[in-house]
Amino acid sequence: MRVNANRKVHQMKRDPFKTLVKIVAFLLVFVIVGIGVFYLCSKAVENDFIQKRNATIQQNEEDEIAFNAQMNEMRAKGESFFESGSGEDAAQELQYWEKSIDGSTWRIEDEGRGAPENTSNIVASRSELMLGGLMLVNAWHPLPAEFSDESLIPVGSTSGYKVPVNDNSVKLFRPAYDALYAALEEAGGQGLQNYLVQEGYRSNDRQTELFNNKMAELQDRYSGDILIEQTKQRVNYPGTSEYQTGFSFNLRLYPNPDSIDFVESDQGKWLIDNGWKYGIIFRFPTRDFPNASWEDKSHKTGVSVELNLFRYVGEAHAATMRTLGYCLEEYIEFLMDHPHISVYENGALKYEIYRIPMTAEPSFNLPVPNPAKGYQASFDNMGGIVMAYSY
Repeated sequence: MRVNANRKVHQMKRDPFKTLVKIVAFLLVFVIVGIGVFYLCSKAVENDFIQKRNATIQQNEEDEIAFNAQMNEMRAKGESFFESGSGEDAAQELQYWEKSIDGSTWRIEDEGRGAPENTSNIVASRSELMLGGLMLVNAWHPLPAEFSDESLIPVGSTSGYKVPVNDNSVKLFRPAYDALYAALEEAGGQGLQNYLVQEGYRSNDRQTELFNNKMAELQDRYSGDILIEQTKQRVNYPGTSEYQTGFSFNLRLYPNPDSIDFVESDQGKWLIDNGWKYGIIFRFPTRDFPNASWEDKSHKTGVSVELNLFRYVGEAHAATMRTLGYCLEEYIEFLMDHPHISVYENGALKYEIYRIPMTAEPSFNLPVPNPAKGYQASFDNMGGIVMAYSY
C-alpha cells in the first residue's frame, strides 16, 4: 500500500501475471529438485552394486596373485605341491588321470607349468575372451562390469524353428547355439524329438525383476539382511545368475512339458550322457539329480535346487570335465593348480589346455601351437585366460 500527502491509505493492486509466473517458477524448481533427488538415489543404488561387484572382482584377482606367489615360493624351496597319479614321487613324475567313457580311454596328463612349444600368437580383446565359453558366474564371481550382450542371437528364428523355443525372446551366444543345434540334430537322428528350450539368456533387468518379486513374497516373514539372504537362496542376486552368461539354457519337453521330468525322459537322459561331445555340460548336479550316479556338487556351485540347466563350455573343456567328474567351479580350480594339460583319446592327442594369468590390458597376445587345427580362448572370471587347442 502507499500513503499520499493527505494521509489516505490506498491498496495497491497485485499483478496476476507476476503471481502466476512466481507459482510456475516455484513448481518448476520443485520438480527439478525432485528429479535430481530421484536421479541421485538411483545412481547411489547403481554405484553401490557396481562397487560391490568390482570389490569382488578385485578380491578374486588379489587371491589369484597370492596363490601364484605361494606356488612360486614352494617351488623355490624345492617342495612339490602335487601327488603323482601313479603313486610315485611327484617331484619325479607329473600327475595323470584316466577314465573309460563309451568304450574310449581318456587320459589327462599334467604338463607342468611350462608354456606350449612352437607357437605363433593371436590377438584377442577382453570382450572377445568373455564370449569364449568358460566364463564362471556364480554367487562369488559376479558378471564382469564390461560384459556385453550385444552379440546374442534368437535361437528360434536363427534355426528356422528347427530348435523349438518357448518364444523368440530365447537368446544365446553363437557358440552355445551352434552346440545346442548340433546336439539336437544328432538326437533327432536317433528318434529323440520334442525338445523345447524354455529359457536362455536373462538380462540384468529381468534378473532384478525376479529377485525383487521373490523378495516381496518373503517380506512378511523376513526383513533386512535376513530377507535378502533368504531371497538369494531362491533366486540369484542380479549379476550372479548362470542365465546371465548367455551360454546356459533350460530344457523341457513339448507339447506337455509337465507330463514327465525332463531328466527322466529319454531325451533328457541322452543329452545328459552325450552333451559333453558337443561342449555341453549339465550345470548343477545335486543329490540324486539328474540321477543317483552323479555326485552332488551343490557345495561347490552354491545351487541346491533341481534345475534342468545346461551350459556350453566347449568340447575340450567338456571332455576334460567329464573325465575328471568335475563341475565348472572345480574344473577352473583344477586349471589353477594344473595350468598346462594334454588330453588323449585312445592314446592320440585330442586337446591341449593352457591357462594364463590375466592382466589389466585391453587386449592380449596369446600363444597357439602351430600343429593345432583350432583353438578356443576364454576368460574364466577367476583371473585367468584359458586356451584350449584341438588336434
